[in-house]
Amino acid sequence: MTSAYIPFIIKLQYGFSPLLSNIIKAHVCYRRLNALTINGGLFLYFFPCPRICSYKLQLDARREGTSVPEQGMVIRGGAVVTAHGVKEADIWIAGGKIVRIAKDTLPKTTATTVFEEVDASGMYLLPGFVALPTQSLYKIKDGKTYIEVMRELVRSGCTSFVDVLRPEPWMSRPQVEYQQTRHFNSPLDYAWHVAIEPAQLQPRTVAQYSELGFSSFHVTVRSPEEISTINWETLLPLHTSKQTILHLHIQNDASVKKEQRDLIRQLWLDATRYWKVRTVIADPSAAFEPKQSDPFLHIFRLNAETTDRAVRYIYQRFYDSCQVASPLQEVRIDYRRRWCPPEMLLCLLVRLASTNVAKAIGLYPQKGSLTPGADADIVFLKKENWLTKYDLSTILNFSEMHLPASVMSNGKWMYRNAQFSSSIGMGRRIFDTKPNAYVI
Repeated sequence: MTSAYIPFIIKLQYGFSPLLSNIIKAHVCYRRLNALTINGGLFLYFFPCPRICSYKLQLDARREGTSVPEQGMVIRGGAVVTAHGVKEADIWIAGGKIVRIAKDTLPKTTATTVFEEVDASGMYLLPGFVALPTQSLYKIKDGKTYIEVMRELVRSGCTSFVDVLRPEPWMSRPQVEYQQTRHFNSPLDYAWHVAIEPAQLQPRTVAQYSELGFSSFHVTVRSPEEISTINWETLLPLHTSKQTILHLHIQNDASVKKEQRDLIRQLWLDATRYWKVRTVIADPSAAFEPKQSDPFLHIFRLNAETTDRAVRYIYQRFYDSCQVASPLQEVRIDYRRRWCPPEMLLCLLVRLASTNVAKAIGLYPQKGSLTPGADADIVFLKKENWLTKYDLSTILNFSEMHLPASVMSNGKWMYRNAQFSSSIGMGRRIFDTKPNAYVI
């Protein structure tokens, strides 16, 4: 075996505070090392990253005048499902990315890549779904619980997720960064959003969080007066340069009456339209009233009560822009009268819960699509299982349905044949989000 796989062990000195030790472990985990504590001493041990080992093997091969082909994959025989249709095609994957989608008989081995062939006959191939949990996942402290939550997302077909950081006023920058270390163990790719109060929506605060890689800000409004305190004019240059997006949440309790909610929503729509600030609104009341919203600036996150209406709305205006999105776990569809073909319903599901969500949070086309250049996040669904093993006399509740037979993320198996792969820590934080790039 090559020396590139020999593990290294480093012993750190005693005397670290618990916070500093955890930060060290976090950076260690980020660099794909491992940490353990023995008799009070902090040890670091690691096997070099597979990419590093592969790179060393390539260097050794060059010195010897040979070459090491890259390992790829070709998925043959499947039906590729997109937001607008289904087509029979093969998917070629290299380096964790989709490099080709076509129905052909190209050789499995090239000068630079050896392709493993995967038979997907009788399967639908869907882009991975993007989860938008309502509760902050980074607050889960128990490791086993955290991994089980991640596996439940994978089992439902999600290959990436968004978590919302809710920093306390007393937290310094290192403490805010430390809060993010929980996801260093994530098997899924993830993006961070940050929640702030309306009074904090100021250029200085937005600039500070932008330096930490945040481009999406969740603002919870409790009264119409809070919107009037926002200085939109000073925020506009920063919004334009940093390409930020605002998510509006209206306080959901009895203290905010319906009249106040309607007024808050209307004031926010008017302000963001005037100042041309793109926003996601977690209140679908105006989602189906085009005259009240802007087709590019305003995106509506749907709840479980409105997803059925949204799917029918998209179906009736299939090639029109419809600025609605919903995570898969909140989709409920009344399909008792079979108002559209089953394959078309699958396309509508991909559009609402994968493609539109990825566009709304700035991950498209890296996520939410099966196109050349996109991440190889693929959900394998058996055709024989789609709408055949469920009681169609009830509403389809996708929070209780485990669709996929297998799930792949970045070209690696996460879940296959009802078995999870060892993928802890394989997830990456996605920094370069572009929430202002695409029309939904």
